[in-house]
Amino acid sequence: MLTDTLFTSELWYVLLLWGIVCGLLTGLIAGAMAGISGLGGGLIYVPAFVMLLPHDDATLSLQIFASLVAVSITGFFSARAHWRLQHVHVDVLKRLLPALAIGCALGLWLTLRIPEAWLLLALGLLNLAVAWDYWHNKSAPQAQTTSGLLTPMAFPIGYISGSLGIGGGTMLVPWLRRRLPLREAVGTSAACGMLMAALAVSINLAGENIWHQQVGNHLALLLGIWCGLFVSVPKASAWAAQRHALWHELLIRHLLTTIFLLLAAGMLISAYINW
Repeated sequence: MLTDTLFTSELWYVLLLWGIVCGLLTGLIAGAMAGISGLGGGLIYVPAFVMLLPHDDATLSLQIFASLVAVSITGFFSARAHWRLQHVHVDVLKRLLPALAIGCALGLWLTLRIPEAWLLLALGLLNLAVAWDYWHNKSAPQAQTTSGLLTPMAFPIGYISGSLGIGGGTMLVPWLRRRLPLREAVGTSAACGMLMAALAVSINLAGENIWHQQVGNHLALLLGIWCGLFVSVPKASAWAAQRHALWHELLIRHLLTTIFLLLAAGMLISAYINW
């Protein structure tokens, strides 16, 4: 019994250390992508958790859950920076957050009941859409002075974000840019994504016991990955933001297009295998 306990304890710390290493490396990639593209890390986190967590008992719903936790942790730095720069439109944030959080919580909860192939297909199509957008380089719409109907879009954006494990910036920023200046659109989206993910995770933990079992089975590895992301994402995003000012825009667009095409291909192949 003592030998088994010692072995279990040693294995726990090995998994924790391995998770930290994986989190550091994943954070470098996700942070660099965030600094260059302005997108959150959710599109990187989900494929990373799919590769890192063992496939015998780790479901895609757990990987999406873990991604939203990572979004809430690493999104804090971006939201704090935008808040200090006064780029967060507080009134819009207050109007959007309730529907975003409820939609995200529902979307996350339903991942426990939706076939994995459908979720992988949706992730692949989303990455494909992002790649298409960067390739065609559509000009941004001009900000309007009127606030428009923001709230009706909050629930579906939150639901899609919760279903796919992302912060929602891919959908929120283009929508907000039609009604707010660019800086406020990006800053408000960052704050919405961080708070939405944190609230959705909290609601699911409070109301669904399945999450406790799934997270508990991989707690050491997950804690390590989250800690690694917490350390590396801010540094990588700051470095990438500096490179963004130096590199030619065409090079950046081609680089991002290639990365998102590879992610889309991986998700679509996984969806086909799991069909």
